[in-house]
Amino acid sequence: MLALGYQSEPLATLDGDVAEWAAAQLPVAVEWAARPFSWLGGWIGLTALGAIAVAVLVRERNWLDLGFVLATFLGVQIVVALLKAWFERPRPDLGSVVPLPESASFPSGHAAAGAASLGALAVLASERLPSRRARAWLWSAVVVLGLAVGVSRIALGVHYATDVLAGWCLGLAWLAACLLVRERLRSAG
Repeated sequence: MLALGYQSEPLATLDGDVAEWAAAQLPVAVEWAARPFSWLGGWIGLTALGAIAVAVLVRERNWLDLGFVLATFLGVQIVVALLKAWFERPRPDLGSVVPLPESASFPSGHAAAGAASLGALAVLASERLPSRRARAWLWSAVVVLGLAVGVSRIALGVHYATDVLAGWCLGLAWLAACLLVRERLRSAG
């Protein structure tokens, strides 16, 4: 629905208002605080986290979970690239505090990759945690981090709010699809 409606009212006005507010009203400290979350959801953070996960899963010889991680991490990037090429939405041009990427704006790749990749890591980590309380803390932290990654892109002025919302939706949908395939493969033996 976001893909069909981001150019229409009330979403177009909402996007413009949020982008203008972020460009004019956010303190510099908030912009600097947003940068690490943006890095976490970008290629630097996700590559580091993915490499650690791959190393652990190879060491465990857990090929199903290795495939799950690779499909989640790489697949969401491919889907985002295809959708960005399809929609070709220009990025906000209101004075971003970081250089604007050359790629299109819709959907947010950081938000999508953050939701899918961090979610995949949380699934695998929570399956290995013995305590229900530890799993609750893990999932709480991952949700906060996933939200912070997306919001950081708005704070830095490189995405509209609907880009980020669409990215979160896409990332969660991709994660759900990868989880379904993983469960099918598990049950098949």
